[in-house]
Amino acid sequence: MKRRSFIGKVAGITAVVAGVLAATGFLKQFYPFISGRKHSIRIGNLHDYPVGTFTLIKDHNLFVYRDHEGVRALSAVCTHLGCILEKGTEGFVCPCHGTTYDDEGKVLSGPAPRNLVWYKVSRSQDGKLVIHMNHPVKPAYKYNIS
Repeated sequence: MKRRSFIGKVAGITAVVAGVLAATGFLKQFYPFISGRKHSIRIGNLHDYPVGTFTLIKDHNLFVYRDHEGVRALSAVCTHLGCILEKGTEGFVCPCHGTTYDDEGKVLSGPAPRNLVWYKVSRSQDGKLVIHMNHPVKPAYKYNIS
């Protein structure tokens, strides 16, 4: 085999592998099962979440907010490059690149291209709260506890 044909074949194989990896990374955002995320996550009892606070669930990169009326679940992953957000005084802050979000998950400033995702919350038959990761909802959605 000549050197030029060998280099051509290696370049072609490299391009195909890079294309497959890029396509897989792109599809992960649309299909949670590809990324290994569970569709539903049990997060414990209602009394585990104090009223009027955002609680970070580190294992699942989620914030759970509870008030006197209900419970809401918000992604804690920055929509810019996937850093885990921190709760700030005015909302959420990305410690990596400085994007700020308000308490509703709306981008206030920074490089993030879109708002944070809210997820549906329900209660299982045994009373545990469940977050449905495959069911995004509008920011105003709240699981009513009354």
